[in-house]
Amino acid sequence: MSLSGQLIMERYFLLPEIIDIKNKFPRRKNPRLKDFDYSLPYAYFITICTKDKTNFFKNNTIAREIIDCLISEKKRLNFSIYAYCLMPNHLHLLLSPSTSKKSVSDFIGGFKSKSTRLAWKNKITKLWQNRFYDHILRRDENLREVATYILNNPVRKNLVTGWDEYEFCRLLDEIPL
Repeated sequence: MSLSGQLIMERYFLLPEIIDIKNKFPRRKNPRLKDFDYSLPYAYFITICTKDKTNFFKNNTIAREIIDCLISEKKRLNFSIYAYCLMPNHLHLLLSPSTSKKSVSDFIGGFKSKSTRLAWKNKITKLWQNRFYDHILRRDENLREVATYILNNPVRKNLVTGWDEYEFCRLLDEIPL
């Protein structure tokens, strides 16, 4: 090995104090609760945003395919989806895992993977942001109120005057009391 090659090796590979690769690109903090089992049958309020908040779902054909994919994943993993609303650049869900022992992350990962493959047919290479937001509902939070909040999203954004006029907003499973 030449002297210059040896210096490069020493500088970049053998002397970690010069370039600390671990700290050069710090890891993002995991947004999930540490040591919490996300397969437990609690109600979860989920928000998934499109890549760069792009309005991919203004295209009704794509939006319908995404909803069909969501319902397919719900059936495949036996999740309850109490309410959903697919807005032009994000999706809100109120859902709960079943006894399948699959976690919310398993559900979202499967859904995002399948829906991204559907989007490729429409020349969309990156459909979703890498992460999603979750809120575990507490005992004092009313599922019906959260479902109503989700359903009224297109009303708040002045897309419709009533949530039932919006094609991509629905109640699916019965909300437990």
